Amino acid sequence: MNKTKLFQTAIPFAVLGFATCLTGCTRQVNEYVPPPPPPVTTALPVRSKITPFLEQTGRTEASEEADVRARVRGFIQKVDFQPGEPVVRGVTLYKIEPDQYQAVYQSAAAKVEAAKADIKVKEARVTTLKAEVDRADLELKREEDLKKQDASSEAQYQNADAANKAANANWESGKADVLAANANLSSAVATEDQAKLDLAYTDVHAPIDGSITKTYFKLGNLVENGDRLATVVNDEIIFANFSISDRSLLEFMKARQLAQTGNQIEPGTAEDRWRGKKVYLRRETDEGFPFEGELDYVDQAGIESDTGTLGLRASFKNDDRQLLPGLFVTIRIPAEESVESLLIPEVALTRNDQGSFVMTVGANDEVIATKVIVGQTVSGWAIIQSGLKDDDQVIISGIQRARAGLKVAPTQTKLSVDAEALLRGRGQPDTAPPASNAGKPTDEASETAPSPTTPAP
Repeated sequence: MNKTKLFQTAIPFAVLGFATCLTGCTRQVNEYVPPPPPPVTTALPVRSKITPFLEQTGRTEASEEADVRARVRGFIQKVDFQPGEPVVRGVTLYKIEPDQYQAVYQSAAAKVEAAKADIKVKEARVTTLKAEVDRADLELKREEDLKKQDASSEAQYQNADAANKAANANWESGKADVLAANANLSSAVATEDQAKLDLAYTDVHAPIDGSITKTYFKLGNLVENGDRLATVVNDEIIFANFSISDRSLLEFMKARQLAQTGNQIEPGTAEDRWRGKKVYLRRETDEGFPFEGELDYVDQAGIESDTGTLGLRASFKNDDRQLLPGLFVTIRIPAEESVESLLIPEVALTRNDQGSFVMTVGANDEVIATKVIVGQTVSGWAIIQSGLKDDDQVIISGIQRARAGLKVAPTQTKLSVDAEALLRGRGQPDTAPPASNAGKPTDEASETAPSPTTPAP
């Protein structure tokens, strides 16, 4: 190849390599820029009067439940109801074949009439025997008078005396027969009454008002005396049975017995102190305690020695049939008086093996880990016994991004609590960030990861 031509070809490659080297040598290096302080939402603790309460689990039952049972043996001739329908006390539900019992009743009634007739016959005989006694008495007196005048013999007198004694004996026997006939009548009447009852029992009636279950025996089935045919349930009032420990009982009684004017014990029996006390009920799927009722019974046997608990019962009106017998429920019993308390949202708590802590924002917007003692948590609120002051700014949202000593960008919000709603299991705290923070990133990784900045070349 021509040397001149080779040199002309190499020049462009040399220029391109020099340009590339020049460009690489002048590129700027990436610089680390720390992320901005993570945003958090803070609020002051809420000071409010909160009613303490006891909370226990229990089971519901209908206030009235009665079995429909057969009182006589026989075949079911008629079933006169539909399962689940309401029935009224005394209405006929079943008809048991009555023929046998009708015949027994008629036979018993006939025996009663026969006994009454026998009494009349025996009473008439007693009247006749009494007349014989009177005649024998006159004859004996006449013979006594004749004997005194020596006008009668000893034999005639003895005959008159024997006749008198025989007449009296017959009269006493007649009266005994009347007594026996009356006893026979009483027995016949008792047999008739039983036969009448058995006949009446062939109509099986509803024992109480309520709704009836399905029948356990069908048409034509043979039932025995005592067989359970169906059940009637009255659930217009629902009972909830539960129990509390002896320690909780003593604390609760102390709270109820302290008068508002001092430490004087209020007079009254245990039943007086408990009856009518307001209680609330929650089913397993309920939010809060939507049902309000009252205590109506305390176990009069006292504390159960095996379990150390006292049995209680509360009643609830159930007009809308929202409560069913046999439900597993939670009962809440409020104390007599409210207690001033300091509350924060439960989500603001962090816990470890050293206890419970909250993150507060101090001077220069630095996060401080503050140890607290929590008395009770209620519906998303934590009642703080110690560790917090009313002017502490507690982080209630964005707590995942807060670390002790880390600076944050706090946004303050205001909390409020409804003590009555809290008692009913409602009124959860609103810890959502204020509307002004809407649209700001909330992902922890996006706010805490370093962000390299690359300036334009």
